[in-house]
Amino acid sequence: MKCSSCSITIGDIGINVSDIEISKVFYQEVLGLRLGDESRQVPLRYASMMRDGRTVLTLWENSTMRLRNCPPALHRLAFVFDSAEEIGRTKGLLKNLGARWSEKNPLSSQPSRSAVLHFEDPDGIPIEVRSADRADSVLEENAHMEIDTGIPKLCA
Repeated sequence: MKCSSCSITIGDIGINVSDIEISKVFYQEVLGLRLGDESRQVPLRYASMMRDGRTVLTLWENSTMRLRNCPPALHRLAFVFDSAEEIGRTKGLLKNLGARWSEKNPLSSQPSRSAVLHFEDPDGIPIEVRSADRADSVLEENAHMEIDTGIPKLCA
């Protein structure tokens, strides 16, 4: 079921940070990233850091992390596939593995323009895969297989 002609690229990397203001300055000064989209809503604030017009890093600050003494860590890995068909193939593989996934973004109520899956790797690291093209009927045909995992664990 491997697709040799399909490509996958890193969409962006999300990391949990203890102080979003300090982290924004650090990534701007050290890596030359620019601030893109940002939310100052508590308890979960975020800032998208951009390079060459594209988000490469998203910083996440969850105020409840401090209360639970949760250290900064990887928030999620996001990958982009060429097409929605690849998302459908991935969904089939996850089903065969008995893995749980969701087609809903647990951190956004906005509908996605592309096919999207959210799941975790064997160590619990949240992974997002999305298609570069618009979502089509590939995922809609299999909607009955969806298992909603809810909000990814930011810290146990």
